[in-house]
Amino acid sequence: MNWVAIDFETANEKRTSACAMGIAVVENARIVKRVSWLIRPSELYFNWFNTHIHGITEADVIDKPRFDELWDDFRPFLEGKIVIAHNAGFDMSVLRNLLNEYGITYPEVHYFCTRILAKKVWPALSSYRLNMISAHLGISLRHHDAEEDAVACAEIALRCCNDAGVNSLEELAMKFGIAKGCLANPSAKTVKKK
Repeated sequence: MNWVAIDFETANEKRTSACAMGIAVVENARIVKRVSWLIRPSELYFNWFNTHIHGITEADVIDKPRFDELWDDFRPFLEGKIVIAHNAGFDMSVLRNLLNEYGITYPEVHYFCTRILAKKVWPALSSYRLNMISAHLGISLRHHDAEEDAVACAEIALRCCNDAGVNSLEELAMKFGIAKGCLANPSAKTVKKK
């Protein structure tokens, strides 16, 4: 079981305003690496609500690198890998928007959402929010810390596979009829072969 869990925190309502990202690398069904970065958004506007949620302020990121300056560090964790995120629609949208903003070529990434996987594996839970699933499974979590959220996501995926009796996320997805997502540039034109 090998994959990479990711999480983004944003400074405001814009998907290009990532101010933190975290990862947890899973190899052979164990978390072997965890890393996080603070990011200086291109526009230094922090919505009070976002800051209330994650505690990150403009002062925390004023001297940090922008996403494009971190991309060479971050890309190897994603390229050609299975990526997971809790509420992947949000995190993958942040990633797409950042790549578009800085004109960065999309890496080959396929992904799954642990929120969707958890709903299939544990259909009787009252909530599928990351903090609620973590509490249910006894996973320690400092919620809205990008690295902590990525680690909790990785743990949830491991538990999903274990409880469903499968050996990979692909096998888990197949068991429940879940399609694997693909990071794709929506503005990229596809050429049809004749």
